[in-house]
Amino acid sequence: MINNKIHYVNDTEATKIVNQVKEQENLFLMELHGKEIQSWEDYVNKLDAYINFPTSCLSNISGVARYHDWITDLDWLEKDGYVLIIYDYNSFLEEDSELKEEIIEDFETLILPWWQGEDENSVVNCVVEGEAKPFSVYLVE
Repeated sequence: MINNKIHYVNDTEATKIVNQVKEQENLFLMELHGKEIQSWEDYVNKLDAYINFPTSCLSNISGVARYHDWITDLDWLEKDGYVLIIYDYNSFLEEDSELKEEIIEDFETLILPWWQGEDENSVVNCVVEGEAKPFSVYLVE
């Protein structure tokens, strides 16, 4: 059973996780640095540097919807699971706590359950030949 969730870890634990993930070629690792992310644009651009979204998620009208579409797709990465690490989580969106909460809430209520595949609205039930995949988020305090 897949258990996608958000984990709060320290630097030592994060280093161990990175080493474990790098040993597994089938997992996709994304490492963001909270100090470098102080806006939606920063977040999307830093994530896009890893993921290479097929279209921009910075549009005024549909940027967030596009982000949701792409983060719940990721087929072009051709991986069996995903790991997102946000270092310096306390500094992440330090000046915009509302956006910080929204991003984390999106992971908790939309993105991680989608990839877990157990809900009615999940990759298993909404995508032809869709399959559940592990997706873990590590917030480094």
